Amino acid sequence: RPKNATNDEKALDVLLTTNNNPHTSVSRAVQQKILAQHQSVEFSKDITIILTKYIVQELSQDDYDRRVEFCDTMMTRFGDNRQFFNWIYFSDEATFELNGSINRQNIRYGADENPHWMKDSHTQYLQKVKV
Repeated sequence: RPKNATNDEKALDVLLTTNNNPHTSVSRAVQQKILAQHQSVEFSKDITIILTKYIVQELSQDDYDRRVEFCDTMMTRFGDNRQFFNWIYFSDEATFELNGSINRQNIRYGADENPHWMKDSHTQYLQKVKV
């Protein structure tokens, strides 16, 4: 599909929005500017923009041991059945906490370079529901 000046202007407007307020996601800026989702993908390919995810989970003392145990278990299962990972279904999910915050896995923020932001999150606590 050929580009036109209107699409280029909208793309530039979205990029300026995300540049002026880096906490605004590209998809949110696209919604605000009433662009189709495929247009945001098109212009983000043309212009260097880094989409970063900033949610970081709090680590506890025994997390390292639990990760090693998980890896050992997965390697054992894969050794027993080479098709094991074909049976795993990965889906989108969100965690709703009792304090009202939502841990969404599909949010990205755009910037010229990775700002290395972190958001304090206590998603390891039991006062939450994962859907």
